[in-house]
Amino acid sequence: MFKEAAKPIWSLHEFDKPLLTASYFGFMPVAAPKICEADFEATALCGEHPHFDAAEKAALIRSYVNNNFASLSHPLALVYRRKKPAGYSLHFIGAATGIAEAALIRAAFSILSEEGHKNLRVDINSIGDKDSIALYERELAGYVRKFGGSLSAELKESLREDPWNIFRREEEEIIQLRAGAPSSLAHLTSASRLHFKEVLEYLESLGVDFRLSPELVGEKHHCSHVIFAIKGLDNENERVLAVGYRYSRLGKKLGLKKEIPMAGVSIFSGVKDAARRIYRQLPKPKFYLVQLGREAKMKTLTLIENLREHHIPVHHFLGKDKLAAQLSSAEALRVAYLIIIGHKEALDGTATIRNVATRAQDTIPLALLPNYLKKISL
Repeated sequence: MFKEAAKPIWSLHEFDKPLLTASYFGFMPVAAPKICEADFEATALCGEHPHFDAAEKAALIRSYVNNNFASLSHPLALVYRRKKPAGYSLHFIGAATGIAEAALIRAAFSILSEEGHKNLRVDINSIGDKDSIALYERELAGYVRKFGGSLSAELKESLREDPWNIFRREEEEIIQLRAGAPSSLAHLTSASRLHFKEVLEYLESLGVDFRLSPELVGEKHHCSHVIFAIKGLDNENERVLAVGYRYSRLGKKLGLKKEIPMAGVSIFSGVKDAARRIYRQLPKPKFYLVQLGREAKMKTLTLIENLREHHIPVHHFLGKDKLAAQLSSAEALRVAYLIIIGHKEALDGTATIRNVATRAQDTIPLALLPNYLKKISL
């Protein structure tokens, strides 16, 4: 759960089920930022794409600056309900590692599952950092020049203006040309390749069905790194339910002194107002989850989902690796028990439950942890 001391001034006082679900993964429900004309002007180069809304991201960054969110503990995780298009947006700010994408995907999966969607799959690709994108664009432009000679004059001009249009146009000629287009994965820098590998490892640890999708390239002016789409597979039909990506490069253009890692996912499916249940407060966690090391972090999101299904909220600070920062957060929240997963626990499939006051502790298999926590008397 999000740290109580870090509530934005535009936080909410009532919550629906998707906002409640997101809160289990540490996302603080807030009011949606208002998009103004300046946001559209600042992102004019980004064009209009139904799944890659740069103006909304600009509005969030503007709110981040105006409300001095930089002074809050990071990573910062936010969720809000959108009206147009209807749905939800989740954002993970301040984490450069794959935990950001993993948390966004896991939370989005839980929200969609709660809404009744089944047979979910993640389509995923990476266009990498700005150096990767520049290299890939040159390769893509060369491919179009070499093999696009038979295209109509109008299509040639479209691809000359922007070779990325090969992934946006749906004419039969373009579809055939796109089939042989180079993959962005082959042009990633070493750092971008390692980041993509980390995200895939998270997906494997979550047990999420995923597919590499080279045609998923986003929008070059503000998207970067990993891009993913969550699809619902129904009777062999595929429906895009959510799209996520990093948009860190927008921040510096909109007034941030330095580039801050920012990633978000937009969910395009939500319950109808008539069926919406309203909650007046978020769950109050009685435990703090401490994770130590890479293996432990890989286990954490699955554990949080398991506890959520048993209606057991926990405090956590997913983007923090250092023990001192997590213990300091736990102390500030005055929790009575710690749930500790270190390297050994991760390998053994267990968790250590420590009484903060007495220092007494038990080691419990993760499968039995929900029932154990329910029986603890605080």
